[in-house]
Amino acid sequence: MTTEPEPTGPEGVSPTRWQERISDATGVERKWRDAGREVVKIYRAEKTADGSAGRGRFNMLFANTSILFPSVYQQPPQADVRRRFQTPDAMADAASTIVQGALNSAFDAGNLDAEIRRAVQEVLLPGRGTIRVRWAPVVEEQPVLDQMGQPMAGEDGKPVTEPRKVWEALEFDHVYWEDFVHEPARRWRECTWAAFRHYLTKAQVEKEFGEDAEILAKLKDEAWSKGAFVYAPAEAGEASTKATKSGEPRALIWECWDKDRRVVDWIIPGNDPVLLRSDEDTLELAGFFPCPEPMTSISTTESMVPVPEYEIWRDLAAEVARITERIDAIMKRMKVRGMYNGSIEELAEVLDGVDGKMVAVSGVDMEAAMSTNVWMIPLDMLANAAIALYGAREQAKQALYEVSGISDVLRGASNPNETATAQRIKGNFGTLRIDDRRRGLSAFLRELTRISAEIMASKFAGTTLGMMSGKQVTPEIEAYLRNEAQLMCLVDIETDSTVAADQATEQEASQTLVAAIGGLIQTFGPLVADGTVPKPFLVEMMKMILKPFKGSRDLLDMLGQMAEQAGQQPPEPPPPDPRAEAAKAKMEIDGAKAQQDMKIRQEEHGADMQERQDNMQMRQIEFRADMAERSAEIEAARALPFGGVM
Repeated sequence: MTTEPEPTGPEGVSPTRWQERISDATGVERKWRDAGREVVKIYRAEKTADGSAGRGRFNMLFANTSILFPSVYQQPPQADVRRRFQTPDAMADAASTIVQGALNSAFDAGNLDAEIRRAVQEVLLPGRGTIRVRWAPVVEEQPVLDQMGQPMAGEDGKPVTEPRKVWEALEFDHVYWEDFVHEPARRWRECTWAAFRHYLTKAQVEKEFGEDAEILAKLKDEAWSKGAFVYAPAEAGEASTKATKSGEPRALIWECWDKDRRVVDWIIPGNDPVLLRSDEDTLELAGFFPCPEPMTSISTTESMVPVPEYEIWRDLAAEVARITERIDAIMKRMKVRGMYNGSIEELAEVLDGVDGKMVAVSGVDMEAAMSTNVWMIPLDMLANAAIALYGAREQAKQALYEVSGISDVLRGASNPNETATAQRIKGNFGTLRIDDRRRGLSAFLRELTRISAEIMASKFAGTTLGMMSGKQVTPEIEAYLRNEAQLMCLVDIETDSTVAADQATEQEASQTLVAAIGGLIQTFGPLVADGTVPKPFLVEMMKMILKPFKGSRDLLDMLGQMAEQAGQQPPEPPPPDPRAEAAKAKMEIDGAKAQQDMKIRQEEHGADMQERQDNMQMRQIEFRADMAERSAEIEAARALPFGGVM
């Protein structure tokens, strides 16, 4: 590696220094890059298992990769954006919903699934894969409006226009493993630069960098162009005349990201390297680079240079291939061949005859004819050798499976007589190393999602986010999203599983969840009702039970909202004192009894008064009757002569 000191000053890193950096870094990775190319050719059956020329036989690399790929990745991720803390925060909830909807729309529109598949395949073959994120604003000339909202016209009467962003999107690009290089370091956070290789046609270079007069002059220079545009992307960075025969020749261009200066330099390498342009950091990402830490198959803490996984079990794969070649050689020699006595002409007709043909002979001892006149080449030794080779190949394959992590459970070779629990235990232990690969992929995709969310929050217009998420983005929410530090602290950005779940397992988990919640409510429900256990305790217990289950986040949010609503309600009064309640009940009973006695006395008094009133009325009636009788007597006496005096 060069020891030339880094140039300093406002001019930054020179194109020559960039070329030296890239050359030194690729030199550090040269052994891995050579091995990676060889592994890819073995996978494509362009080389044998040990890397020799010729077509590969019994391609274990292809077979194992075909098994590992769907075990590691099966379906595209879905963004899962949530409020990080349980503390109620309506603004964080609204921002999470908008960012999640926009991210999932971007994943679908950007065909992220295809890019992930390319990256995963490169991790399994050469040993490194990465994906970068691009912010792609669409800028068009739009009319300038006056205060009344009408288009403004210039002095020539034509509408006045200005470049304006009308749309924007995220682009996800898989980076071919040989087109990416970074500073040699032990950890990704220690890397201060990274570079991406591009192959651009002359028209593309002129469109992208033609604004610079010096660059435009070089493009018009036939001699310079003839020496620069000599590549084709399929030639692995080597100049080839095939580029001019199969299509438009291209120039090799390095896009160099400098973390210390936070600039992006575009250079064309060569004898006289050319700086096409130096761009400012427009994305302003926290980690600067537009990609997460690359995924690697095998790496150590001392270096980020990966090792193709095939190198670990190359010898075993070569052994399987050699045994297969020997089996093929034996099979080619296992033919039915022999000799017969030529004096008996009928033997040739019998030996060459079709199935079931009978030939008449005379004067021949039939029992001795076949044993003494026909001799077949024995195949027993070849057959035994073939059987032994088949067994040796199976043993070599089993050893290869143990080294590569492919178990008999993953290959569907479980014992049908075992119980379901035993098979599940074997499956869990058989996928331990596969789970480690899945965690690595999940971490990569989580970081890729966070980079995408960071770009959206800082660069996307509110109208764009609203259309992508289907939600209304108010100025307050847009301002909340622009505060990246606050957003990343209060909002958690994750991705769900990229491995398709087993339906039976999900159903079993759902039944377990329902049973657990039912038992919890049955146990603590009465205690909450009588006030022995507070409601928050029951809510937290339910959260603890729900958290390990997949798909429980919606229920957790619902419980959080219920707890929030309960917190806004006035607190319930403390439970009454049992003694006071007993005294109160006794007073109520005594009061009711007193009221009952009072009512009875009132009824008795009423009945007595009624009786007296009735007696009074009877006496009045009797008095009136008596008075009427006396009046009648007086009247009768007055009617006699002499006034009733005799």
